[in-house]
Amino acid sequence: MKKSYLMIAAAAALFAACAEKDTFKDVDNQEVAIGFNAITENVTKAAITGVTGTNSLATEGGFVVYGYKTLNSWQAIAQTVFDEKNVYYENNDWIYQGLRFWDKNGKYNFYAVAPYQPTDQATYSINSTLGNSFGYITITGAKSNKYSASDDYLLARAGAKDVLGSAHTGASNPDVPFSFNHVMAKVEFALKSTLASGTVTVTALKMTGWNNDEATFVQASASTPSGIECTEWTLDNTPVAGDIDLVGANTGNTQVVLTCSATNAQATTLADWYIMVPQTITYTAPAANVTEAGLTFTVTYTYNDGAATNPYIETFTDQVAIVPSDQTWGTDSHTKYTLDIKPNVINFDVTTIAGFTNDGGLQDDVTVH
Repeated sequence: MKKSYLMIAAAAALFAACAEKDTFKDVDNQEVAIGFNAITENVTKAAITGVTGTNSLATEGGFVVYGYKTLNSWQAIAQTVFDEKNVYYENNDWIYQGLRFWDKNGKYNFYAVAPYQPTDQATYSINSTLGNSFGYITITGAKSNKYSASDDYLLARAGAKDVLGSAHTGASNPDVPFSFNHVMAKVEFALKSTLASGTVTVTALKMTGWNNDEATFVQASASTPSGIECTEWTLDNTPVAGDIDLVGANTGNTQVVLTCSATNAQATTLADWYIMVPQTITYTAPAANVTEAGLTFTVTYTYNDGAATNPYIETFTDQVAIVPSDQTWGTDSHTKYTLDIKPNVINFDVTTIAGFTNDGGLQDDVTVH
């Protein structure tokens, strides 16, 4: 967990992993067809949350498969069996058009990426050179977007390698299993107020300071990163200033009312969250002739002290807070920013009380008779 505090508190947590496996029917005939099944690992189009059902790999059109076969004691010359073949879910099974069949003398390598036909027009390709990097996948043209319009890219990083055709004969024909992980980053937001009392009503909130350019993912590992990093991603061109509204018109929260509490402030999670291109947002500390920069939140809110009579109500417009540290939206990670919305209290202090220092001057004596 990483935290940074200013007026806004930022918290990041690794996206918790989960696994789910569906059962699929076997193929049992003399010419044994190659079949597939899918498992989703730490899955969150939006975000793909499972294999089947709502917001699932099935509803996203399934996945794309690449497959290669070698013969004669695993000679180096590979034959292409699947080239961007769409595997989709229908009638409780993963199927594809144009069946391919197991060669008992063959050894196979399979690779998969999802979703099929992403809405942002990104493209897939595979490194088809035999060797240690064989099967590594590239995604070109990925974009950050709100969950309702995003493409949540999944990758079967390890593929299914060195699968023997001889192990898929007759009734003993297990499907080829794929275990998928995310390669984008999930970013969400929550609001709270730790003022002692009253309410805060947030009417506008935006986030800026990140790069909204298209990006390219080049797989470099057969396993998902164990920490928060984004080394497999490259943002393509000149940085494009990211600017999104999180509260206000045309968002999932037109306003958010927060009950203030200095000891037990309850955070409200915003309706809008994002699937982001993994990246690092660099923080620049303010200095002479240097303007502070980094991931920035701009908020407008109204404070009401809740007094029964003559309540104090004040609106604070376009209040800016910059997260004072580098922020990394890592591959296959989940970052949640919790913003503590509160003005600084105006306090007074008395440092000195001066003596009577000014002399009024000499005055005429007054004689009293």
